[in-house]
Amino acid sequence: TNAVSIHVRRGDYVTNSESFNFHGTCDIQYYKEAICKTNALIESPMYYIFSDDTDWVLHNFNFISNFQIINHNTGDNSFEDLRLMMACKHNIIANSTFSWWAAWLNNYSSKIIVAPKKWFNNDIANSKLILPPNWFRI
Repeated sequence: TNAVSIHVRRGDYVTNSESFNFHGTCDIQYYKEAICKTNALIESPMYYIFSDDTDWVLHNFNFISNFQIINHNTGDNSFEDLRLMMACKHNIIANSTFSWWAAWLNNYSSKIIVAPKKWFNNDIANSKLILPPNWFRI
C-alpha cells in the first residue's frame, strides 16, 4: 500500500504550559492541509496515525476514512512507533523530533514528507534549518 504515517504529538505540549508556550501544537487545520497535499500527490494513500492522544485523534480526524490508529506501543515499546513510521512510504510529521527522525530515516526513495513550517511557537527560535528543502512545509 501507499502507507503514510501521521504523527500527532500532544502530551506535554498540551499539559505543560512551558512546553506549550515554546513548542505549541499542530492544529487540525495543519493536518487537513497536509492530508489534502498528500492525497494530491499519492494514489490511494492509507494513513497510519500515531499519537499520544488517541481520543483527540478520534474526535478530530472524522474527515478521512482510510486510516488506522496505531496505539499499542507504549512505555518501553514506544520505539516501535518510530520503527513503524520509518517503514511507511511517506510521512506527515508533527513539530516533534520523534516524527522528524522517522521521516529522516525513512529510506523509501520517492518519499513525500509534509512538515509544519512553524516548528516553534516562539519566533525567536530559528526553525528554517530544521527541515530539509525537499520536504513540503504547511
